[in-house]
Amino acid sequence: MKEELDDFQHRLESRLPSLTKSQQRIASYLLANYDEAAFLSSAELADRLDLSEATMARFAQAVGYEDFRELRRCLQGLFRAQAMPASRLQRKLSELASSQGHVLTKVLAMELQYLTETSQSIDLDDFDRAVDILLSGERIFVFASGPSGILADLAMWRFRRLGIPTVTMTESGRHLLENLQLLQAEDAVLVAGFQHLTTELNTTLNHARAIGCHSILLTDTLGPVLGCKADVTLAARRGPVSTFHSLTVPMSVLNALILAVAMARPEESLTALNRLQQLRATSGLQAPG
Repeated sequence: MKEELDDFQHRLESRLPSLTKSQQRIASYLLANYDEAAFLSSAELADRLDLSEATMARFAQAVGYEDFRELRRCLQGLFRAQAMPASRLQRKLSELASSQGHVLTKVLAMELQYLTETSQSIDLDDFDRAVDILLSGERIFVFASGPSGILADLAMWRFRRLGIPTVTMTESGRHLLENLQLLQAEDAVLVAGFQHLTTELNTTLNHARAIGCHSILLTDTLGPVLGCKADVTLAARRGPVSTFHSLTVPMSVLNALILAVAMARPEESLTALNRLQQLRATSGLQAPG
């Protein structure tokens, strides 16, 4: 069943008065979080809302679907349609054009809003557990693909400068396996993945768990479907799935992780940086200027 987001919202809103209180809770959740709900099973959504699976089934039928599976397929179709790059950019351009103010001011305000939301969505205990995982790893393996690959490169440069052996995994297809096969149980894995559940992302988390390697997932909407495969999930929300996204939020979280690791091992970090500076001075390979 092909359905547009506006049609889906109208379907739920028009039926709200006739729904039970429990069903209204489900409708309200789906209207605000359809992107996350698209990856939740009936049992997982019921658990999140403290309701029964039977209530989920009755809700799906009450809003015009054959069963919950058909409702979920609709949600996943909406997610895919809203997540298309051209659609996201078109919506953001229309939003910017229809509001007053300079584009720079509006974009900066958007980023500040998402950063503020992230400060509330990431549990500080989870962040500290992620830091502990990075500190305990013999090496750090960082997976990120596509445009997010810049996060892996940043992590590699920063952690290596702190004296921590770091391996990036930004390849796609079977080329990913060249680095993944080097992973050992005593290492740590940091995985960054947003919106799209790729085979590479899934393979990396599955392999880490299979060999007993601790992992951290940095994501926006994939927590419900992948969170069980990682030891810690950090929710770096970047706004609604239907809008244009930047890497400002996940990069800020990554910078915080890097600095937290440096703070936990200041002597080792400073020694590694001084060693690098000495190498620069004696090698003749200093950058021009």
